[in-house]
Amino acid sequence: MPKRQKKPGRTKSAPKSAPAARPKVGPVATPKFGPKTADEDAFIKSLVTHGQAAKALPDGSLPPGATHELVEDEHGELRVIRRRYSVI
Repeated sequence: MPKRQKKPGRTKSAPKSAPAARPKVGPVATPKFGPKTADEDAFIKSLVTHGQAAKALPDGSLPPGATHELVEDEHGELRVIRRRYSVI
C-alpha cells in the first residue's frame, strides 16, 4: 500500500489573540410580557408550591432555595423570571 502524500497547507495554528473584554452589565430590566396562558399560571403555582419562586427581599436577593423571582407585569399579574439555578 503506497504512503499518502501530505497536502499543502498550514502546518501551525494561528496565534491566539487576547480574550475579549466582558461587557459591563447593568441592572436587569423587567421584560415585557404578553397575555398570560393557563400553562403559565399552572407553572407559577407549581413553583410557588415547591418553594422555587418568591418575591425578592428588600436587598434584591432571593430567599434560600428560590430559583425564580415573582414580579408583577404591567397588567398586575404575577410572572416569574429565572434568576439562578439549583443543583439537586
